Amino acid sequence: MAYYHEIKYDINYAREQQRWNAWGSLDHDFLGRDHMPRILQLIRQELDVTSDLSRTPSISIEDVRLPGIRLKEKELSELHGIVGKSHVRSDDQDRILHSVGQSYFDIIRLRTNTVKHFVDAVAYPLDDKEIHKILSWCEKNKVALVPYGGGSSVVGGVEAIKTGKQKAVISLDLSRLNRPVMLDEYSRLAEFEAGIYGPQLEEFLNRRGFTLGHFPQSFEYSTLGGWVAARSAGQQSNHYGSIHKLVHALRLVTSSGTVQVGGYPSSATGPDLNEFFTGSEGLYGVITSVTVKVHRLPEERRYFGIFFPDFKRGVEFVREVSEEGGELSMVRLSDPAESRLLGLLGQATKSNGIIQKIQNAIQELILKSFGQPEGRCMVIAGIDGDREYANRLEILLRGQIRKYDGFFAGQSPGKRWMRTRFNMPFLRNHIMESNIGVDTLETATTYSRIHELHAAVLEALQSATPHATAMCHLSHSYHDGACLYFTIIFLVDYKDPVAQWKRIKKAASEAVLKHGGTISHHHGVGADHKSWFQQQTDKTVLSGLR
Repeated sequence: MAYYHEIKYDINYAREQQRWNAWGSLDHDFLGRDHMPRILQLIRQELDVTSDLSRTPSISIEDVRLPGIRLKEKELSELHGIVGKSHVRSDDQDRILHSVGQSYFDIIRLRTNTVKHFVDAVAYPLDDKEIHKILSWCEKNKVALVPYGGGSSVVGGVEAIKTGKQKAVISLDLSRLNRPVMLDEYSRLAEFEAGIYGPQLEEFLNRRGFTLGHFPQSFEYSTLGGWVAARSAGQQSNHYGSIHKLVHALRLVTSSGTVQVGGYPSSATGPDLNEFFTGSEGLYGVITSVTVKVHRLPEERRYFGIFFPDFKRGVEFVREVSEEGGELSMVRLSDPAESRLLGLLGQATKSNGIIQKIQNAIQELILKSFGQPEGRCMVIAGIDGDREYANRLEILLRGQIRKYDGFFAGQSPGKRWMRTRFNMPFLRNHIMESNIGVDTLETATTYSRIHELHAAVLEALQSATPHATAMCHLSHSYHDGACLYFTIIFLVDYKDPVAQWKRIKKAASEAVLKHGGTISHHHGVGADHKSWFQQQTDKTVLSGLR
């Protein structure tokens, strides 16, 4: 029986079953799709759009302008000899699917036929030996190679980019490297091949009483190797740690051979090479195997809704609970704009009858009577552990909530959030059909600069394009600061949607750097953040990394 009821374990990851211009597989969809008319009406009101939203369907896959394949028959034949003819693909869908990731920028370019660069072929290796041969083949033939796990990058991490000296690009799809290798229950370690998807990994561990505890929002469509390459952070990283804290050992394949690093609980033998390769985004080799630290499945999972009168007191609460050890699995603080919109979306996906309206009104009266005005902020906080541990933490949590004039709303809001936490990307599939864009970006800064950065980025986003609404939540918190995760929803300018996105991205990224934020907390650098990463990073360090 599945332990994590919110996870869809039976996803069909066959490439022909994946949507080529949207999120997810063909048989997997937004849970609230039956309520889309009300959701779209709500978004129209938020964006101050008075007319009905026109439907803007995507082009068909047959209309995508694909350039010719730049590989010669002899070169393709050599690839066939390495992995087998059936494991080298150059059909239209494979080339399109492997040429972009899953950011708004990626999807809008696909839908409007403005992707400029495509891979020439996709190779599906089975093991390290085949990967080494492919890398050597790429060197010999001057072909760029882009590793591909789940393809869920939102920063241009799988773009079909080559240098001037390279004549073609191939994608190295690691989906056949999806096997569990070993589980050491006594040491609480497990080794997996890098192409294993999140649900496949958790199903293997859950059946044996364990969990990795790493749940990024892309969890259902991203892989272990991708998490490591991008230095991912999961929703419960406050308790389990981000992926760099969970890596025990790594294996990479380069054109020079195989590299094995780590393998010790701790070691004082120079720089930590696990840390060096975690976040390297495929630059120094192809990650093929990862040994991770696993945990016993928690006896209790308690996730609560909490309200605070304003963002300032919410941040103070987050700072205090993080400073005192960070024992909560998650503390997710939404600002007033996001709290309000999430509440309205929740109402839009329920029945619209008189009873529901009365319940909504009563809920609003209760919150206001407990000192929670319209500009209130919502927190989802979680505890994973045994019953005694959970009871102790809940008592402490309630005391900290009272200290900052908060209202404890119980487990119902937490359970609702858990049910849909991996499903929200599917909402974008539907709203983009109606001329609505949505994009996200994230950063991190110290507690002393959170309010400055929060205000500056919101202003930059709102000013970058008309008919837009921007919001934010603190997704991960630390002893010294937190991650700010921004969302912008906007009316798409179909005269030039790419230029519109570039204005939004530039304005927000410049505000991030100007006001003390990092260009990325957990999405990575990719092609999209390259210029701002170079501005942020010391030139001597950049030279050394090259």
